[in-house]
Amino acid sequence: MAKKKRPAAPNPEEARAKAAEALGKLEQPKVNWKVIAQVGVALAVLWVIMGMLSPYLGIWGFVVAGVLTALVLGAGLYLFRMTRKSAALVDILKGATDAQGRADALAALQAGKGDAMKKIAEAQILAQEDPKAALAVMESIDIDKAPRLVRNDVRAQLALMYLINNKVAEAKVPALAIQLDQAPQAKQKAMYGAVKAEALARTGDPQAAAKILEGFDTDDDSLAEMKPLLHRAEVFTWIKLRKKGRARTAMMRLARADANQLAAFLQKGVHPEAKRLATEVAQREGLVPKPKMQVRMR
Repeated sequence: MAKKKRPAAPNPEEARAKAAEALGKLEQPKVNWKVIAQVGVALAVLWVIMGMLSPYLGIWGFVVAGVLTALVLGAGLYLFRMTRKSAALVDILKGATDAQGRADALAALQAGKGDAMKKIAEAQILAQEDPKAALAVMESIDIDKAPRLVRNDVRAQLALMYLINNKVAEAKVPALAIQLDQAPQAKQKAMYGAVKAEALARTGDPQAAAKILEGFDTDDDSLAEMKPLLHRAEVFTWIKLRKKGRARTAMMRLARADANQLAAFLQKGVHPEAKRLATEVAQREGLVPKPKMQVRMR
């Protein structure tokens, strides 16, 4: 009998090429001037109303309007600075498309004070070649001290690094704390949902994972970059729910989206059914030869 062949090892160059392509497609965060205009109009209306009510409220109406205006302006300035900082980090990440680009990007990110946003970007680059080093960077972030706007990003990236390194139990705590309703963009929400669903499925709550995944359409081309993560989560969810047909379909779609992802299902400690499906799909998709029967002549 011929020995069964396992799926080929992931192609590092192909994986890095896909990662570089994804970095090149990163969208620059932009200031939403329409919302700013609406807020400005609302504040102007507030001041007009307080002026009309001044005979009844006296100076206190203007005090309230002033306090509210100061709070809004302070929040707006904070968001503007965060947006500009995010844009600068995206520019750095976009240059990490080859070995030299990655080295230059890491040097830029490691210079000066290493805050949460810089460390997230650093981990994304390191993950292309050294997932363990990327995980160490994410573990060094104090989530409670990170800016509120990026805490969900930290939790999602940390949980994802744990899942990639097959540290499922460790992934559960940050994954459960992810708040999906706080994702400002559809792609970001899909990433949050995929990570949270996979962690839930692999730690014993596949029903909750399935409910999260119902909120995402994996046929939506606008979520193309998130499809591998969503399909990963689907595989683990359907296996845990004993829906083998749906698990097989998800594995096949994962292979077509990114064949290198199949190697993640062959790690030690991964569910045996996931390993079997990964092998089967790799053979069916022609990624490895199917085992042949050999007859020994005596």
